[in-house]
Amino acid sequence: MKLVFKDNKIIVFLNKNLNLDKKELENYFKKLFLGIKDKYNLKLNGYYNINVYIDNYYGSIIELENEELEYYNYFNQIDMEIKVIKTPFLYEIDYEYLDKEILNKTIIYKYNNKLYFKITDKTILNKIIECCKIIYGDKVKEIMKLSKKVII
Repeated sequence: MKLVFKDNKIIVFLNKNLNLDKKELENYFKKLFLGIKDKYNLKLNGYYNINVYIDNYYGSIIELENEELEYYNYFNQIDMEIKVIKTPFLYEIDYEYLDKEILNKTIIYKYNNKLYFKITDKTILNKIIECCKIIYGDKVKEIMKLSKKVII
């Protein structure tokens, strides 16, 4: 698990699938909040909008965004709205990291002079994660819509 703090959001890179129903997800997130709270010594309370992005190959990326509502801060509670979004992830990669195995097991998109890979075989996931930036959410839709597929 990796945490990134960005623009009033906590982004959790899980690298495991969360195929849970709504109630199980709420319980999972309550435990996750407690773990983050303890490990990073953060004050976590209030109302959170939670987007769970799920990719078949990578697993899940979770965006936790706190919405400032005084009621929840006053009572030191956590409440949440959870959205589950199934979407492929893309991987932004530099030219220097290309090798035959990666090229044979991905679909390559070129957008704004950058290369983005869509994985077609899970066996290369560890190799790609080490040398790229994971792209998810609306940015994936934009890239896939406006880019060109290329063969290298």
